[in-house]
Amino acid sequence: MESKPPRDKEMPLWEHLAELGQRLKRVFIAFIAVFIITWLPAPDLQGGNILSVVASFFATGEYNPLAYWVFMQTLTPMLQDLNKTVNVKIALIAGEVWNPLASVMYASLYLSGMVVFPYLVYELWRYVQPALYPHEERAVKKYLWVAIILFYAGNLFGMYVIYPSLFRFIVGLSSIIKVEPILSIYSVVSTWIQMAFWTGVIFETPIVIAILSEICLLNPWTVAYYRPLVYAAALILIAAITPDTTLLTTFLTFIPFAVLFELGLIWSKRIVRKCPDMRPP
Repeated sequence: MESKPPRDKEMPLWEHLAELGQRLKRVFIAFIAVFIITWLPAPDLQGGNILSVVASFFATGEYNPLAYWVFMQTLTPMLQDLNKTVNVKIALIAGEVWNPLASVMYASLYLSGMVVFPYLVYELWRYVQPALYPHEERAVKKYLWVAIILFYAGNLFGMYVIYPSLFRFIVGLSSIIKVEPILSIYSVVSTWIQMAFWTGVIFETPIVIAILSEICLLNPWTVAYYRPLVYAAALILIAAITPDTTLLTTFLTFIPFAVLFELGLIWSKRIVRKCPDMRPP
């Protein structure tokens, strides 16, 4: 094996940091541009185009930021359904003076991050690519776009499966114990984003397993042997990162992790056939 990657160049540390800084600067500029767009007036679906929204904003002062509008598109149908099926009136309140602004800011930061994420991955890939050996480069390139797709899929799973399940559970419990669910909008938005983001991270499990298998650093049979410890550690970690204090979201998040983990092990056993030192026990 070569002593160093074929495209690696001897550069002082400050030159490496300067290159990384330039790449991150381009990502930051793209992020700021998208962030500004997320504060534009949202499109008027009933009016048919965004021009009517812009015109009404300047004419009447009505304003609905795009990022917050995107968030409400996922929440409003659920609220309307719960108000019809549960004998409880759900109310969203500011709670504190800065909460409305913080909610829009949080939603804008999250939406901007989701849009710019593939570009961030591309710039980081271009930065580390020369430092990789050919077999390491092939392993990463093989799964890079799959990793991005799985990250988005995990976010959607958190938005449309885990978060609604948690929300319905809380509202249903409020109905049972005769408590009016008056919720802070910042709490609703921040919980929604945290659920989505961490589920996206968890969906990367099979990619991590696959890449480590490609470079012969992971033995799937050894990992399978220690499966109970892996599951126990995963439950503790998921419980720590999810904002829900109950075990509901922990188990709802753990289920896709377990499925993806097992699929990753199955695929890993096919990958490591090329690794000379890894064989079934």
